Amino acid sequence: MTATAARNPYFRENFLPVNDEVSAVDLPVTGELPRELSGRYLRIGPNPVGNVDAASHHWFMGEGMVHGVRLRDGRAEWYRNRFVRGDSGESPNTNVLAHAGRIMALVEAGGLPVTIAPDLNKMATWDCDGLLKSGYAAHPKIDPITGELHAITYNVLSPSLRYVVLDATGAAKHVTDIAAPGRPMVHDMALTQSRVVVLDLPVTVSMDMMSSWAAAGSVGYPPLPMRWDDAHTSRIGLLPRGATGDAVRWFEAPRCYVFHVLNGFDNPDGSVTVDVVRYDSVFRDELRGPSDSLPVLARWTVDPARGTVTEQIVSDRSVEFPRVGPALVGQPHRYGWFAGVGADGLVLSDDVDRSSDSGFETGPLVKIDTATGGTELHHYGPGRVTMEPAFVARPGATGEDDGWILSVVHDATTDRGELVVLDAGDITAAPVARVHLPRRVPFGFHGNWISDDELT
Repeated sequence: MTATAARNPYFRENFLPVNDEVSAVDLPVTGELPRELSGRYLRIGPNPVGNVDAASHHWFMGEGMVHGVRLRDGRAEWYRNRFVRGDSGESPNTNVLAHAGRIMALVEAGGLPVTIAPDLNKMATWDCDGLLKSGYAAHPKIDPITGELHAITYNVLSPSLRYVVLDATGAAKHVTDIAAPGRPMVHDMALTQSRVVVLDLPVTVSMDMMSSWAAAGSVGYPPLPMRWDDAHTSRIGLLPRGATGDAVRWFEAPRCYVFHVLNGFDNPDGSVTVDVVRYDSVFRDELRGPSDSLPVLARWTVDPARGTVTEQIVSDRSVEFPRVGPALVGQPHRYGWFAGVGADGLVLSDDVDRSSDSGFETGPLVKIDTATGGTELHHYGPGRVTMEPAFVARPGATGEDDGWILSVVHDATTDRGELVVLDAGDITAAPVARVHLPRRVPFGFHGNWISDDELT
């Protein structure tokens, strides 16, 4: 690693890409894998392979690479990592999930999905018969009741957002445009039983950044063309499910940025609750990653009758990559699971310098009780940090946290990764099982458990 790379917190150590594709079988396991876990844990992130300007490289840029672990009958049958390659060179790097029997790698801002075979060895670009020709989204939401897939998409070249609904078979059900003249970066959304929640926050597309990069000789990967925009109003929109875009109602929101939504749901009084991970700002002071400020979990209550949005900070823990159980998407929830961020998952005090070159660092797993604000932590050990957790319900589960938490853990002492399984109801207990991977998994973005049932 060069001295130049060392100065960029997002291009060193486990942020660095891996260069090859590996296959391994019969992975060693510490503990006992639940036999009910029959499927694949998949994780994705950027893995730049071209000419990288190490000093200015942005964490979000680079070809996608998917990492997978196959579990069945209490065994870890294989690990594989593969570059994501569409038919025309598409390489989404942000999320990987299953819908309508199809595994898809996803990215926002104009990129097309790429379908991935269950063994990760075959891929193809997918545009839903031309519906997605202008791109898709990183964080669509699957309605656990209807099986529909709802998404808010944007394209850096368009002044409009698009609301896209695919039915349970993957066919187009509803498409409408939503005017968004400021060209906001819309990374995530929320879904309730009656509404789609749209986030229009003050990070917007900056075409000047792209022009400056091109004028300077286009060295390395292009910069992320989004910047904090002091002139952009922060607002949240409520759109009835299935409505046209002109039916959206906008409400002034707290001035912040939100990459990820924990969940949203309707309240009996007609208001909407949305739990979000909010940053005071991003891409204002640090242009290579989201480390302007530390993120916290906030509860927004949108009251259409009063035209207000109120905010409550749920916990003083600094967290990211929020997850609820998939069966609770759009439904009232109590618990969320997160990767802790910053100093042991605690928000740093105002007298601590946050401008160091440490970048965006995760740590322990954090479980938050949104009803009380109480937290529990699982520390994986010295030099060991978790990536995004995924909740998997136990068959016949009787409670919201009756299941397992799966996440990839990076061990800096060995420079290897592990797939770690915890009891979601008692994350302070020792791991249920640890699957030892043959290599490290770079710090990427999102991962999901995809059961065998989802692919039949």
